[in-house]
Amino acid sequence: MKKQHVLILSMILMIAIAAVSASALQVTSATIGDSKQDRVANVTAKITVTNNGNTTLNNIALTQNALSQYNVRFSPASITTLAPAASVQVTVTGDIPLDFDAVETDENSNNYLKEQALSIGTITASSGSTIATSDLKMQARNQLELKKATLECGDISKSVKDETKVENLKPDTSCTIYIEAENNFNDKDSDDDLTGDIDFDSADITILVDDEDFDVDEEDSIDPAPEDTDDTTLDFDIDEEVDDGSYELVITVLGQDDNDAWHGEKWEVTLKVDRLKHDIQIKNAVMNPEKMTCKGGVVKVDAKIINLGTRDEDDVVVALTIPDLELETKKSGLTMDQDDYTRMSFSLTVPEGTEEGIYLVNMDTYFDGIAPSNTKTFNLAVEACETEPEPTTTTTTTQPAVTTTPTQPDATAPSATVTPSKRSESNSFMESSGYLWLLGILIAAVIIVLVVLLVVVMRRPKK
Repeated sequence: MKKQHVLILSMILMIAIAAVSASALQVTSATIGDSKQDRVANVTAKITVTNNGNTTLNNIALTQNALSQYNVRFSPASITTLAPAASVQVTVTGDIPLDFDAVETDENSNNYLKEQALSIGTITASSGSTIATSDLKMQARNQLELKKATLECGDISKSVKDETKVENLKPDTSCTIYIEAENNFNDKDSDDDLTGDIDFDSADITILVDDEDFDVDEEDSIDPAPEDTDDTTLDFDIDEEVDDGSYELVITVLGQDDNDAWHGEKWEVTLKVDRLKHDIQIKNAVMNPEKMTCKGGVVKVDAKIINLGTRDEDDVVVALTIPDLELETKKSGLTMDQDDYTRMSFSLTVPEGTEEGIYLVNMDTYFDGIAPSNTKTFNLAVEACETEPEPTTTTTTTQPAVTTTPTQPDATAPSATVTPSKRSESNSFMESSGYLWLLGILIAAVIIVLVVLLVVVMRRPKK
């Protein structure tokens, strides 16, 4: 009985396979439009209907279940007869609505924000009990795209795009990303295809890192005009506790145009965080004051010291120095596990009489007691002291002021002449009696001398 059952079942299976193979029918899928197709009516595609069986098929009907707004139709609408191994090509025509999306908007889809054909239904070819189905899809142009992006993290600056990798990023780093997107609609009206002068009612740029240790979620709105770009700048931090590894930064732009169609694009950028084995960082360091006079004073530095290395440290040294003044203070033997931090304050006394100039103030960290790790440098300005002028004694002789008052000439009075005071004193002496007596004595002396000389000459004996 068992052998008979097996034989019967085998015969039934062979008959079924033969029946299927005898009437096999195949219809290919259709995609109306492509990535460059504007949203217009009467867009065509081709499908192929094939008889893979060994019997002729008659009256093959072609149907579809897309929504009426797509206005899908076939030419020919049916196939009268199709011989075994024969094929017929059929034209599929449809209208792409103005509100037809260019990208997948389901965030849970693996194809989120990718330019692709979207399903609008299925195609069915049937002849009696022989039926074949295939996919019916539609695609239109994506008019909102990411143009460029620049990422800056600490000392690293790099232009990024889809599948870019940014390496050597450090924990506890502030980052900024500049993103520019473009509206590819043309800026002129077009009555034929209604593809021009279309804005976006809403367009958002988002950056996202979906990781419990490295969580980023920032967003801003833009409004690019047709054939123009718009941009935004977003900030995020790489937390001090982020581990070594690669993290995926997702940059997206998503917008809805004036006709309610969704457009957009997604880039995936790899951020690689690299921790050093030893890395004693100096954060939030502040020096006060930054300027003092030659009279000197106390300079103070406050800072956050954090171990961002991959290992625990048991002999951390932090020092504050002013090398040109040979000043130093430090703290040694500090124990700091990975990601541990402490706040420290240091003071140095700048002596009175320090020369004018700019002095470097260095804060340095060391691991294993002596191995340099990081440095933070400040500039301390020492100003020259103002010199006070020495007191001086000044003798001032005041001459009597001579005031000349102009007067109108008097016809009856002689005119008066004003002469300098020295000349007036000389004239008054020469007019005095003492001057006349002196003059008379001098004249008499001259006369006596002349007389004596004359007498001497006359008494000389003649030879």
